[in-house]
Amino acid sequence: MKTLLIMRHAKSDYPPDVRSDFDRPLNERGRKDVPLIGKLLNNFGPQPDAVSASPALRVRQTVEGLATTLNLPTNALSFNESLYLAPPQTLAQAAATFPNSVQTGLLIAHNPGLEEWIAQLTGARVGLPTAGLAAIQLGCFSWTEIEQTYGQLLYFVAPPLIKAITR
Repeated sequence: MKTLLIMRHAKSDYPPDVRSDFDRPLNERGRKDVPLIGKLLNNFGPQPDAVSASPALRVRQTVEGLATTLNLPTNALSFNESLYLAPPQTLAQAAATFPNSVQTGLLIAHNPGLEEWIAQLTGARVGLPTAGLAAIQLGCFSWTEIEQTYGQLLYFVAPPLIKAITR
């Protein structure tokens, strides 16, 4: 069985000199939230074997922060243009490209597609805030089967919850 981690990018900024949504960077809160998610994965798992992400700047910065916290090798990271503001079908197609040697794949992208996809996979309606993470146990043994399978939501977490329980 495969495990899928679905994460929304961390909180981004709207600087006046940035005109493109694609080029928006993380803000201070976003930069602080990424290590919280990384520490959660380090402590409780599952740890991703591979990451597929949107190439938008805020997502790249989220991936870089997680890669540092999780000590992920650069060859485990990939950026896929189709994940920028992608609908659920495109997200599933991207996840289907994880090699079968990958037991836990992490996909980082944008709403509303991520929330819609979680609902399709699990039946759970999750409001995925920035830096929110959902862990899903899939009912398949090959990533290529992901479009025909259902999953069980193992957990859902967001930085405010992590902050509240670690005080």
